[in-house]
Amino acid sequence: MSNSVDRAETHKTKGNIHFGKKDYDSAIKDYSEAIAQNPRNAVYYTNRALCYLKLNKYDNVISDCETAISIDANSVKGHYMIGQALTEKEEFGLAISHLQKAYDHAIIDKVAFSAEIIQALLNARKKKWEVENQRRQKSESETLKYIKGLINAEREKQLQKVTQSKGSIGSTFSKLVNSHPMEIQDKINQINRAHDERLSQIEQVFVQSEENLRQGEIPEYFLDKISFNVMHDPVITPSGITYERTHLKEHFKKIGYFDPLSRRECRENDLYPNLALKEAIEDYLNKNGWAADY
Repeated sequence: MSNSVDRAETHKTKGNIHFGKKDYDSAIKDYSEAIAQNPRNAVYYTNRALCYLKLNKYDNVISDCETAISIDANSVKGHYMIGQALTEKEEFGLAISHLQKAYDHAIIDKVAFSAEIIQALLNARKKKWEVENQRRQKSESETLKYIKGLINAEREKQLQKVTQSKGSIGSTFSKLVNSHPMEIQDKINQINRAHDERLSQIEQVFVQSEENLRQGEIPEYFLDKISFNVMHDPVITPSGITYERTHLKEHFKKIGYFDPLSRRECRENDLYPNLALKEAIEDYLNKNGWAADY
């Protein structure tokens, strides 16, 4: 058993050397040999997953990270990299869940790259919104086209009714203009004005909806770095980093009296309100009420 562990570590070391040279394929071969010698070491899987991540082989990243997490449920790198891979595959719900776990474990274990995890989580949220917005735009475009078709079909029906009642020939407005007595032409004009107004109103509704959603990307500095929600009572630590007061107090109670990102000692009486940011957030929420529960 000892020989297998030693051989595994030898291959891991070789893999690390290849990785440092950006020779990811060779690194993958050595990490795979390490896994063959000692398949219960989560680090070998996360090392290989990082190589796959560099090569954009996201399915392989997910597979290796799932194995690593099955061995060590608190694997920060496992949750972090699977979150990144799932983001690229647009599986945003799972991605955000894993990245949140990565961050939670990073804070507990005092991992140095917690800021990078936050950035990956914000990126996942941003891409999720972008994809959902694209789908919404496509759906709204198809819906608008359908509604406009219904309105124009009703217009055509009414025009036909007017012209047929007088024995007129033709079914479209282009055939009717200047070819009927004044009273018929007045009715045609009334029908067209009414339906043009409906079309204009419908288009305005969709335009307004689009304008509202263009404001839907919340500035990152409005988001708490612990919960990733919009802050309502932002406070600044001695390190100059702003958090939501409630979540920072919870961090103190459950994990310890230190700044989650800078790791410097910090207590509740060291905090002071970020009044300028609070005012900016309140002004933003007054204009974008949908963002309050983000």
